Amino acid sequence: MTTRRRALFAATLLPVAPAAWGQGAAQPPNPGGEWVPTQPVRLVNPFAPGGSPDLLARAMAPHAQAALGVPMLVENRPGAGGMVGARHVAQAAPDGQTVLLAAISALLGPLMSQSAGYQVADFRPVSLLTITPIVLVVRDGFPAADIREFDRAVRAAPGRFNYATAGAGTPHQMAAELYAQRAGAQVTHVPYRGTAPALTDLRAGNVDFMFADLAAALGQVRQGGLRALAVTTAERIAALPDTPTVAETVLPGFEAYSFVSWWVPARTPDAAVARLARVAIDALAQPDVRQRIAENGFLPMGTDAAGAERILRAEGEKWAGLVRARGLRVEE
Repeated sequence: MTTRRRALFAATLLPVAPAAWGQGAAQPPNPGGEWVPTQPVRLVNPFAPGGSPDLLARAMAPHAQAALGVPMLVENRPGAGGMVGARHVAQAAPDGQTVLLAAISALLGPLMSQSAGYQVADFRPVSLLTITPIVLVVRDGFPAADIREFDRAVRAAPGRFNYATAGAGTPHQMAAELYAQRAGAQVTHVPYRGTAPALTDLRAGNVDFMFADLAAALGQVRQGGLRALAVTTAERIAALPDTPTVAETVLPGFEAYSFVSWWVPARTPDAAVARLARVAIDALAQPDVRQRIAENGFLPMGTDAAGAERILRAEGEKWAGLVRARGLRVEE
């Protein structure tokens, strides 16, 4: 584990957070006893099948099933940028039998939409499974050879450049808006209905740049259709070892990434949360799951509940501040 990822586990709780995480239920008479599920555990993916989080969930599910002794069923409930699935889990019984496959959208929903239908306080984190690196890519012909030239060009021409995303409220928009805020730059958001069409238009020269998921952009970078200027993680990425970070070049301390995690409804007993966390960590250690993680450009984490809460509190505060400062909203 890298120095940076070790530091994540020891992250200090920020004094102000957009919402407090929910608390566990009162413990049973034998709080030391191990929680045992009584029926299949539903892992609710709030997005359509086939995406990277879905592939990770389905790779982990057989191992979780073997450990728990009951099936783990991956259930896709897409809609409203992930808010439909999150609402469903928030309203489920707090018994450990229903788990949300949460991405950054689960944090952003209540911050950016008045109709999210849930709050962070409706959940307890179980484990932060992986983080997803983001890479800054530009079209061929963009007037910059590297991230420093890109930064100078964007700062010098307010309103000239635009950026693509897979839609409002996505990690792509968050990374771009965080960059614009920190750099004092003025850029125009061009949302698409997904990452693939956004990258296609970027490659065609219809937009100027994009902060894209590493897994989605890596093939086109390697083929020469797009140029990678920087990554937004705190450290360089093995898949692009010669590509610098934004933090080491133009904006010290800059960091943006998405994540995949397990959440359960608030008031789920501690024993259920602890066992689900152990199951998740063990599943992440399996060779086939590690291979799927590598194939999709994830960085493995695997925290316990306390570690997940520390990291997610800090992430929530960062993005809440950005949403307020930039006036960001998703369509209602």
